Amino acid sequence: MSTRLPTFGDVKAGEIKGVLLDKRLLAGSALFVFLALYPALTMNAYHTRLLAWIMCFAIAALGFNIVLGYTGLLSFGHAAFFGAGMYTVVIAMERAGITDLVVLLVLAMIVAGVVGAIIGALSVKTHEIYFALLTLALAQLLFVLATRDVGGLTRGTDGIGLTRPDFLGLPVSEVPAQFYLMGFYYHVILVCLTATILLLWVVLRSPFGLTLKMIRENETRAEMSGVPILRYRLYSMILSAMIVGLGGALYAVVVGHITPEYLDWTMSGEIVFMALLGGIGTFLGPVVGAGGFILLQELALSVTTYWHFTMGLVLFVVVLTLREKGIWGGAKELLERLDERRDNS
Repeated sequence: MSTRLPTFGDVKAGEIKGVLLDKRLLAGSALFVFLALYPALTMNAYHTRLLAWIMCFAIAALGFNIVLGYTGLLSFGHAAFFGAGMYTVVIAMERAGITDLVVLLVLAMIVAGVVGAIIGALSVKTHEIYFALLTLALAQLLFVLATRDVGGLTRGTDGIGLTRPDFLGLPVSEVPAQFYLMGFYYHVILVCLTATILLLWVVLRSPFGLTLKMIRENETRAEMSGVPILRYRLYSMILSAMIVGLGGALYAVVVGHITPEYLDWTMSGEIVFMALLGGIGTFLGPVVGAGGFILLQELALSVTTYWHFTMGLVLFVVVLTLREKGIWGGAKELLERLDERRDNS
């Protein structure tokens, strides 16, 4: 058997053309270009900030989906990773004097990954509701530590403000705040979201991702096949934590002020809500869920003071009608049925 790696000359031109003309790739590229041009076309600071907010939480929801949608573990502690990313950015800037955005994002992912490894090591041996409650309890410990300002790092409930970071030595923080968000930072978030989607597309379709799906579908069969269940669960927690931490780090600069509420269980609940709304186990469902959640929340706040009731009612209807498929999975199923009817007619 030949071990020669394939070269570009071995690939048929038709296969390359097929990849380039893939509908998903074309639609994704068109959406990326539209989002990249949106701030310049509209010059609407509110909409730009709203889109930046959605993209940060889309990254966090994508990270959460690794644990719930692909490994089958329901976690109520992902606020710990989101908040860890946020606090890493502000503490590194204030205490260590680090102002480069790239360094801050890398540090935030590393710290969130360490937190994920600790929480994962303490919780992956449990199952179902016990896992959910244990992750919730461990995350709440971080919330208590941040609220009581243990070590003098978080300033308690008053929180910490942060300045705008620079980028690779360029003093972009000196530009006016509106142009910083619309002209620079918005596009950084967009690139990070795109990179996260591409990375997870590869990882979750690799042997690692297929192993996680095997564990989710039938843990006993996976274990009998020789799969180290606990190790893969821990790996999924660490990867999930790092991506959620990236979303938190990006969001820290958007809001500009960090408080312990981002470590509270309600933040974990919002991330779970986004995954349920978009569709558990669907690849792009968390992105749709994050956008739907934030837009629905903004709409509900504008028309009623009982916006929590509105959000709960929507989740109830989605779960009752679409179940785990969510909005994205339900839309895909509807399109498939329409295509089948069109082919049969």
